Amino acid sequence: MSRLPSLQNVLNATLKTVLRFPLEIITSIAGTVFAIVLNELDYNDPKQEFYQKVLMSSSLCLVLFLSVSLFFIAAKKSNILRYITSIALGTLIVIFVFNFHERITEIEMQQFLVLNIALHLLVSFAGFLPRTYNQNEFWEFNKQLFLRILTSALYSIVLYSGLALAILAIDKLFKVEFYNHIYLHTFFIIAGVFNTTFFLNGVPETNNSENPLVLNYPKGLKNFTQYVLLPLISLYLIILICYEAKILVTLSLPVGWVSYLVLVFAIFGILSFLLVHPIATETNNLWMRTFNRWFYFLLIPLLGLLFWAILYRINLYGFTHERYYVLLLSIWLSIVVGYFLISKHPKIKFIPISMCLAGLFSIAGPQSANYISKHSQLSRFESYMQKSNQKLTFEQEQDLSSIVSFLENNYGVESMVPYAKNKLEALLKKQKSPSYYEIMKSLGFEYRSPYDRKNDDDGSFYYYFYGNDDNTVENIHGQDFLFTLSNNTDFNCDKCTSIDGKAYSIKSKNTDYGLDLQINQDIIPLKINDFVTKNSAFRRNNNTNENVIQKIENSKYTITLNYISVNGKIEKEKKIISNYHIKVMVGIKK
Repeated sequence: MSRLPSLQNVLNATLKTVLRFPLEIITSIAGTVFAIVLNELDYNDPKQEFYQKVLMSSSLCLVLFLSVSLFFIAAKKSNILRYITSIALGTLIVIFVFNFHERITEIEMQQFLVLNIALHLLVSFAGFLPRTYNQNEFWEFNKQLFLRILTSALYSIVLYSGLALAILAIDKLFKVEFYNHIYLHTFFIIAGVFNTTFFLNGVPETNNSENPLVLNYPKGLKNFTQYVLLPLISLYLIILICYEAKILVTLSLPVGWVSYLVLVFAIFGILSFLLVHPIATETNNLWMRTFNRWFYFLLIPLLGLLFWAILYRINLYGFTHERYYVLLLSIWLSIVVGYFLISKHPKIKFIPISMCLAGLFSIAGPQSANYISKHSQLSRFESYMQKSNQKLTFEQEQDLSSIVSFLENNYGVESMVPYAKNKLEALLKKQKSPSYYEIMKSLGFEYRSPYDRKNDDDGSFYYYFYGNDDNTVENIHGQDFLFTLSNNTDFNCDKCTSIDGKAYSIKSKNTDYGLDLQINQDIIPLKINDFVTKNSAFRRNNNTNENVIQKIENSKYTITLNYISVNGKIEKEKKIISNYHIKVMVGIKK
């Protein structure tokens, strides 16, 4: 009969793990503390960015330290040298992360994720670099590592659920009030300290003669791969091959997202290939032997489709980070296919090693995703600026708009200034962070969103002024009173304001041309429909911070209509308004 582990055994196992991986345990505890502190900070606390970067550095250093430890333990080198190497490489990681902007950009987060993936891949083979490679041992090590990840996650989920329910029970039954973030902090401790320690306790050694790695292929994994994963991969392959045949027959261009489908198929196919590798050549596994023999051959036509799709889009629109990584993965897949087809005795460790190097290759330097994407789009921006005296077509304005939005989002408007022929300096003096619309207007063009259509004669239009903020104090520039109108309800306010001892009543009534605004006994027609039809700002999907204003005067009043939102449909070049929301400012002439 099996017994539950005693407290002494648990303490001994924990101590053994701490002594085996001291830097990793310290880093996990530090990361947990920083996560709790970060959670306690106010939303606008200036220290928030610092703690975010510390937390990101901790997560990267944890994986890096584990890779270094596996390498030095396998090489049976001095622990002092291991710690010095870990700290030196960890310092480089910290410098890398703290070079991010104060507010981390999307590109920097992408760099962080790619580096994280590369370091996790490094764990899979670091322990086999200083010793003679054994295919079965490598496979068994990564199998145990993967199962340990799943087991750690299961234990952590169960432990957290039990503790959370215990806290809840004490709260409800004994009326003990806990502080607000106790559940989240408990999660941080379980995920950061317990989960990491439990996982590290089960990391196998790669060069231990007393406890060698022996291949043990689980029957459940064999059944899952043979009867679930491989049939799905085969079905996916048939769909992609049929799509490629359709392209060749119809001579049509591949749709852009077919690149992602091919990559997903290839990556899951390689995963399946790795899962069945130890038993792929067994005589009683015809299905697996067939897959193992033909998989890389079947990837060749799909690689052709992949390169066709991504190179076509790069030729049209230049590099972005997403296209860079699709192309990089395409090249990596080609190298992997070539290696496994040419090599007589291919080593499966080539797959994680090559992918790790590809990830590191893409992070920094003149060959990185960031550098190439930035200079590609700046080059395209400069080519459009050389045509600045020409009238651009709708498609060209839409393309230039996408370039401007990409550069502004990722590198700021300052990156475009050297190429803009002195057209942005005046704008930057007025605003530090101008919108796409204002940038395009300063360049002499109109902003076209990806959702705009060349022919707005049919379909719908939508305008929303997102610069409007109900929580700000407005200066109404010498006007006397302000109110809001919409077409859903008539405005009716009897003696709602008084100026210089005179009371004012305000009413509105919908008409064919817009509405009639009545101030006391005076009726002022507001021709909203004609104004919206003639104004180009009211077009398909126009979210903007460019305010549209209509001014109307008579002998007594100056009326300013500040359009907040308008939508409707377009029929025969005429806009038919469905809804509008307008701020009205009224000035009384003296």
